[in-house]
Amino acid sequence: MILVDSTKYISWMRTGQNPVTMLELPLRGGLIMSCGIVRIEVLRGMIKPEAKTQIEKLFETIPEVPLERSIIADATESAWAMDRKGRILPVTDLLIAACAKHIGATVITEDPHFTHIPGVKHLKNLPRL
Repeated sequence: MILVDSTKYISWMRTGQNPVTMLELPLRGGLIMSCGIVRIEVLRGMIKPEAKTQIEKLFETIPEVPLERSIIADATESAWAMDRKGRILPVTDLLIAACAKHIGATVITEDPHFTHIPGVKHLKNLPRL
C-alpha cells in the first residue's frame, strides 16, 4: 500500500508531470490510499481553477484513510515523544505518518521530516510496477 504525501504531488506538478498520469497504474492496482490532510495541503496551493478541479477529481477516486481516534492518538504520542527529544515536526506530517502506519502504507515523499518518525516506511519515488 502507498500513501503519497503532498510534497510529491507538488513536485510532480512543478516539473510538469501530471499526478493523474503518475498514479494511474498504482490506483488501478488498488495500491494507493490518501488522507484528508494530504488533500488539504495539495488543493490549498493550487493556483489555476482548472488544475484544482482536475486534482479534486483525482482525490475523489483515491480511497481515503478515515481520521479515527486511534490515528490522532498515534500522532499525539509521536509528537510528545519527539518533542521531548528536541525534534519538533509539523502536526500535518505526524498525522500523515499515523495514517500511513494505520494501514501499513509506505509514504512517497520528498519531505525529510518522515525520516525522523519512528515506524514510518518512506520512499522518495513510486516503486516500479
